Amino acid sequence: MSENNNQKSRVAQLALCSAMSSIGAVEQPEFVDFALGAGAVSANHAWVVVLEQCERSLGPVLLWAQKFDATSLDIFVASDAGLVSRRAQLFDRDIRVWLVADKQVARAESDPVMPSSAVPTTHEQFASIIGESGADIVREHGVLSGEVMGLEVCRVVVDENDNTPRLEIGVGAHDRETFQMLHGKVATVESLIKVVNIVRGHRQSGSEHHPLNRLAAERLLRHRVIVEPQLVGASSLLATEPPVQRLNVKDAVPCCAVGMTDDSQQIVVVCTASVDVDVVSFAADARARIAPDAQLVIATHTNNVTPSLGKLAKSLRIPARFVEVAPVVR
Repeated sequence: MSENNNQKSRVAQLALCSAMSSIGAVEQPEFVDFALGAGAVSANHAWVVVLEQCERSLGPVLLWAQKFDATSLDIFVASDAGLVSRRAQLFDRDIRVWLVADKQVARAESDPVMPSSAVPTTHEQFASIIGESGADIVREHGVLSGEVMGLEVCRVVVDENDNTPRLEIGVGAHDRETFQMLHGKVATVESLIKVVNIVRGHRQSGSEHHPLNRLAAERLLRHRVIVEPQLVGASSLLATEPPVQRLNVKDAVPCCAVGMTDDSQQIVVVCTASVDVDVVSFAADARARIAPDAQLVIATHTNNVTPSLGKLAKSLRIPARFVEVAPVVR
């Protein structure tokens, strides 16, 4: 371990000791390394302080706790305590979440789920252009966009100068800006059709490796299971918004779909394309927001499901299951 890592570990352990003392913990635990901070265990109880990546830390904490058969936990986080607390309640374990801020430790109150935001009526005028181009119309957190096999190729934005909405073409903000410089600010269906056809060509099975088929792999997987819902045990599926907003097209954020099974049961499907150690808590949060009593399936590519992730999915108050789908062949 490098000197910097040693120093980081010592700081985290001191923070954990201080936090444990603040809540009156009197046990003499064994301190154990934890990548995002520091941890300690005693019998079947664990204490963890999380100093970084707090918003995506619950999964790593629970996977770490599984290794020590800890069934009850105190989790101290430096931020996003309300989010972590809300998600912790979805697991069949005794979990308390605490916010550590300004040298004070306070029990976290769970954040409410993010309310749905409708796409403004003035933006909906562009839905027909998106649909006519052959792109899929996507509505998420009040934003109207168009996707081709899971990759965003256009979105409606508000002009900062006159506060009017307009449709911008491109993959991500920089690409949309470049497209405007070359083709002007007025998006035409003809221009969008050209972009749609180019992107679709690069995202088909058998296409050569290209940046356009490396982006948004999780959304490509969602596109596949919507087209072939039987891959995840569904009879029909529709895209729906995730519990948190994706801020950048390049961000690999799990995405969601909702639908029905052959026996008329509601199902929520959460798609990820990597070994995502926080996907179980993310997926449980998504189900709680979309359809709390639905079956929950986490779809991912072949060989992405570790035994520990599978075990964690079963530890939810309403267990989930993983389904592995072979990736698109390049």
